[in-house]
Amino acid sequence: MGTVFSGAASTGIDSTGGRGTPLALAGIQDTDDPCCWERSGQPWEVIGTPLGSGSFRIRKVFLATPNCMLYRESCATRFRVQALSPEGMLACAVPVKPGSQTSYFRRPLHERGLPATLPTGLEAMLDQGQEHLLFLVQRSLLCRHLPPEQVELLEAGAAARVLPACAETVRGLGRWLNGILARVHGSPEMLRYPAAVVALERELVLGFAARVLPPECRALPRRKSRRRRGYDRAIEAIRYADLTTLDLGGLCAAAGVGARALEYAFRENLGVSPGTFIRQLRLHALRRALLASAAGESTVTELAYHLGFTQLGRLAAHYRSVFGEPPSSTLARPFPGDYPPFWMGHPGGGTSATVVNTFP
Repeated sequence: MGTVFSGAASTGIDSTGGRGTPLALAGIQDTDDPCCWERSGQPWEVIGTPLGSGSFRIRKVFLATPNCMLYRESCATRFRVQALSPEGMLACAVPVKPGSQTSYFRRPLHERGLPATLPTGLEAMLDQGQEHLLFLVQRSLLCRHLPPEQVELLEAGAAARVLPACAETVRGLGRWLNGILARVHGSPEMLRYPAAVVALERELVLGFAARVLPPECRALPRRKSRRRRGYDRAIEAIRYADLTTLDLGGLCAAAGVGARALEYAFRENLGVSPGTFIRQLRLHALRRALLASAAGESTVTELAYHLGFTQLGRLAAHYRSVFGEPPSSTLARPFPGDYPPFWMGHPGGGTSATVVNTFP
């Protein structure tokens, strides 16, 4: 099946050049291939590793606007996610049906809090049957609609990776976000109107803040440690670097910390060393390139060299151990569908969505 999309996109007005690109998008994404899920996961840069013998399947019911993204995601099998969270955005997860083995940031679910983060590298273990909501919002939109002290509280909580919330707050937030999704999916024609999209974004920001920042919430979490600050700088360097040439020395220089501190930070946050994480990003990029290559368009050797792999025998063995097949088999297999990401950020802070299927 690969990835199946159904959805509705507004055609809107492109204020930067009149190109008529969609302004907002609502739909459903159903995926049974980890590579398709990775390819369509922007604005996240993700590595998904299924665990166990169950079949892989993820269903995502989503709403994407120029400055926000909201989706409900359900997982049919247990899998591990390593990711670079989106640049310029605050992200928050709202567990709906958490699994017993679910964890975010290599920590069990907080009993009185919501997993949240500013842009960084992170790991999550999602259990079979897991269902959650994810809300992502541009930090610039928070500043536009909220008082500075509320923005500071939200960002401080996200920097500490938990927004304080009791069980009742979590349930109430989940019901409210589900209600937003149901309303938009029930009347997707609203996304054709720029004023309606702007009002929807404002409602999301104000409603989210009202639910996770009760009046008594005044204390700021403690400042991040030097090692954590160095880790965040390293993640930003990886986000923009040429991964074929980036080495540990360059990463340490960008992070402003030593190799040992960086090693500890990566293992604490991602469960692997900096070098291993970079190699994983490159290996998964190779798999996506192999699957996306049209028949006869490229060879394994050409694609491997393009991504900086020179020891092809070692690469083939490692590739087989990770994906269960040699690179040549991946290249020969028809790609199940070349669907674009349903949300793509651009320097203007908005989006250029290109999936325009008709919502049922």
